[in-house]
Amino acid sequence: MRKINGKTYMVEDDGVTANEVTENEPAEIPAEEAPAEEAEAEAPAEAPAEAPAEAPAETPEGDVDEAAQKAAKAIMAALPLDKLTKAVDKLTEQQIKVTPKAKDLMGQELTKEKVAKMTGREKIVKFFQACVQSDHTTLKALSEGTAADGGYLFPDEFRAEIIRDIVEKFSMRSLVRVIPMARDVMKIPKVTSGPKVTWTDENDTKATTTATFDEATLTVKKMAAIMYSSDELIEDSDLIDVVDLIVTLFSEAIQREEDRVITIGNGTTQPTGLTTALAATTIASVTCAGNLSFDNMINLEYALPQKYQIAAKFLIHRNNIRELRKLQDDNGRYYWSEPVAAGQPATFHGYPVIENNNMPEATIFFGDFKMGYWLGDRNKMTVKITQDTETAFTKDQTAIRVVSRIAGNVVLGEAIKALITIP
Repeated sequence: MRKINGKTYMVEDDGVTANEVTENEPAEIPAEEAPAEEAEAEAPAEAPAEAPAEAPAETPEGDVDEAAQKAAKAIMAALPLDKLTKAVDKLTEQQIKVTPKAKDLMGQELTKEKVAKMTGREKIVKFFQACVQSDHTTLKALSEGTAADGGYLFPDEFRAEIIRDIVEKFSMRSLVRVIPMARDVMKIPKVTSGPKVTWTDENDTKATTTATFDEATLTVKKMAAIMYSSDELIEDSDLIDVVDLIVTLFSEAIQREEDRVITIGNGTTQPTGLTTALAATTIASVTCAGNLSFDNMINLEYALPQKYQIAAKFLIHRNNIRELRKLQDDNGRYYWSEPVAAGQPATFHGYPVIENNNMPEATIFFGDFKMGYWLGDRNKMTVKITQDTETAFTKDQTAIRVVSRIAGNVVLGEAIKALITIP
């Protein structure tokens, strides 16, 4: 009996293999030791024992080990062990992979029915947690869809919280008219000259008139607000209520920028601001030479058509407010009046005064801003999350970018007038 290449063989004296025996099976009983009747049943006595055509050559165990080592080195050279291990692990993962399911705040499967029952705050918190954890299944379950430029659309509750927070404080958004936009460009017809009314006798020919229309265009621009937050803050937001913090930070940033562009936006990469419309003579003006006086303010008030004066307001830089508060009539009474109730604006000569420090000091606006200026709102905010910045990586922070799309323009110039101070 000899062992060759892991197999055990029964051999005869001349070296020719007679039988092959596995390691786990007993050697076959030689024919001469078997009972005579069994030997006769298996083969005729006169038939010679058959041997394999070619007997495998005997290989020493040392030579086998050396060949195996050479083969292993060849495999290692062609495919490094780390790559081979990763490939095996990947195959293993694919074999046992289970389709991920979105989880709610209690770790249960997040179905559409459960999402519908979640409060707005729960949706916002879970949405941010899923962003940090790159949980795309949960993001899809909570979001309003995927944005065209990538990222996920915020749950409507998030945008509603931001807008509510903006409007509760005074902002230019609350001063002008906000309209929803379903497309990126909207053309708004405006009447530059209306119908003329004439009198005629009975059965006489009526005069015909034609109204002339012009167009104002609202073109959507993209605005992005970026906030860095610690990973721990967002991950623990189910334990620490950070909804108010997140909403407040984003709403304040968006409000400041909206106030600025509605006032002085350049009209190309930003919405068209009031001062840009003034420079283009879309808004007419009166001038003030020297120091600001009550007479100058009266001239501004009467430059505005009466039909717009009912809802008219002043829009003024704080330095001009300081001067207006000093103006008195001949009896020493101030034209400035303090607010009659909390949250209400002060008034000058009976008209509300809105402080806007984005305004140039040399300019004061007066008019019905809801009639004169429209802010187009595309209604959807998108979010993108990344840890791929140097600051985010070294300080364990997550960069959150919120993208809002708005448009703004003066659609009715006659509803707003300006006072320009000439040095």
